[in-house]
Amino acid sequence: MTYTTVDNVAGMFPTFTRNGPKGPSDALVQAFINDVAAEIDAVLQRRFQEAYGSQGFAAWLGTLGQDQLNVLEKINRYGACAQLADVFDTSGITAAARVAKGFEDKFRDAYNKLNARDADGKPLTQGGDYDYLFDPLAKVETPRPQIGGVAGGDQQPQPASAEGTKVNFRKWDRREF
Repeated sequence: MTYTTVDNVAGMFPTFTRNGPKGPSDALVQAFINDVAAEIDAVLQRRFQEAYGSQGFAAWLGTLGQDQLNVLEKINRYGACAQLADVFDTSGITAAARVAKGFEDKFRDAYNKLNARDADGKPLTQGGDYDYLFDPLAKVETPRPQIGGVAGGDQQPQPASAEGTKVNFRKWDRREF
């Protein structure tokens, strides 16, 4: 399954004439889209197999919501655009070569977020930015405190003598010094 269309990819290059004498055919653009979609699917299958479980990957893809599909479409589109820009660059179309780096950077960034990798390709210990979007049971970073309570708050208040000690500890007690 692909997540973007030839129209969306071609639309990223305003001066591109589809199936023209100087540009690649729609079939080649579709091949780029298919290549990137296969990479995306490989990441989704590896990282979110607990989320789709026994229902199967294809059935799970059918249950994805609009936000999830929008993320996948963006990654698919920018990856295909980066490959298409390389074709334009080899054809001598310098304007497309200038934007190729931007498309590649945006693709790499979003792909790494989906794949839970840093810019060097090393796994992120805290997971990827899109983990919770694709798996509601994924670990989520939160600004809220993770552990709450008071030290000893689970114990019944009692004097030290009840524990067989005469050691006395009180905050701000100056007798110890």
